[in-house]
Amino acid sequence: MQAFNYSPLVQRYFSHPIGAGRWSGERGQVASGEAGSEELGTRVRFELRSDDGVVTEARFQAFGCPHTIAAASWLAEHLPGRSLDSAMPMPILELGRHLEVPAEKLGRLLVVEDALRAAVARAGQT
Repeated sequence: MQAFNYSPLVQRYFSHPIGAGRWSGERGQVASGEAGSEELGTRVRFELRSDDGVVTEARFQAFGCPHTIAAASWLAEHLPGRSLDSAMPMPILELGRHLEVPAEKLGRLLVVEDALRAAVARAGQT
């Protein structure tokens, strides 16, 4: 990865993603949601555990650019402790500014947001 193309925050979350991967084995109720497609260059899946309407753990899988992976990782880190009703810590475009995502990559963050919204909706049904 060329350092001059990515903000320090993107470099950090891409190089050391928090919450990457899936849970192995049976670990209780997990709500998942995904969006995008590998054919189109961006696919994201979130897995959430919640208790009494509060996210307790979050994991993700992502296929995409470093900005996509960094955004999913940042969210996985900041979701625990948040209510399902307000799971998104900040608007996705604000997160894009926080991570210094270039305008031409912001559409990929919408895929991240759609995957999280799908997981939250399923978690709210359990």
